[in-house]
Amino acid sequence: MRRFRRALGIIAVIAVLLAVPAPIQAQDRVTYTITEQEINAYRLPPSARRFVSAVNVDLQSGQAVVMAKVVNAGLTLNTVSVWQPIVSNGRLSWQAISATVEGVPLSAAQLAMLNSAARRAIEGAVRRYIDSRARGRYTVESVSITESELVVTVLLSR
Repeated sequence: MRRFRRALGIIAVIAVLLAVPAPIQAQDRVTYTITEQEINAYRLPPSARRFVSAVNVDLQSGQAVVMAKVVNAGLTLNTVSVWQPIVSNGRLSWQAISATVEGVPLSAAQLAMLNSAARRAIEGAVRRYIDSRARGRYTVESVSITESELVVTVLLSR
């Protein structure tokens, strides 16, 4: 009878252990560093190269300054835009905080259009860089920009 009770006790303990939810996924924190040189070596997709050339990114503390020549209606225009990273709900996005075309600042409406159009291209480039290294699901925890590096810390889900 004792053996039977012990066996039942062991089975009960095992059942309790199995019923306790285990973490669904283990997580690892990883930091990716993208240098200004790597960013400037990035080749624009063919669809963008028709409209944009001579792109240069200057990393500065907390922001990225993008200088580019943009072709519009047969005109080649010199542009400068200043972008800041935003991390929200584990996703990295970018916001243009100012921009000029041929030295003339964009209006608020034009800046909103820039944020809607160009932001996706910047987000896509950074996401492809991380995707090619992370090889799995991740959430972005933080982003910092120094004079020479863009540092992205992600939480990998395994």
